[in-house]
Amino acid sequence: MEPNTSSQSNAPNDSNVDATKEKNLRLFQRGLTWMAVGVGIMGLSFMIQFLLFQSDDRSFIVPMYVLTTLGALCVMKGLVDAFGF
Repeated sequence: MEPNTSSQSNAPNDSNVDATKEKNLRLFQRGLTWMAVGVGIMGLSFMIQFLLFQSDDRSFIVPMYVLTTLGALCVMKGLVDAFGF
C-alpha cells in the first residue's frame, strides 16, 4: 500500500461542490416558486367559491375541484423540487 501524498488527495473537487450547491439552490428556488403559484391558485379558488356560494343559479363545483386540485398539485411539485423527495 502506498502512502498518501498530496497528489492523491481524498478531498472532493471544489468545482463539483460549487456546481452541486448551485444546482440545489436553483431547485430550491424553483420549488418555492411552484409552491407560491399553488397557493395563489388555491386562493383564487377560495375567492371564486366565496363569491358564488350565495348565488342559487350558478354551480361552483368546477372551480372548487379543478382549481383546488391544480393548486394542490403545484404545491406538491414545489415540495418535491425544494426538498428533493
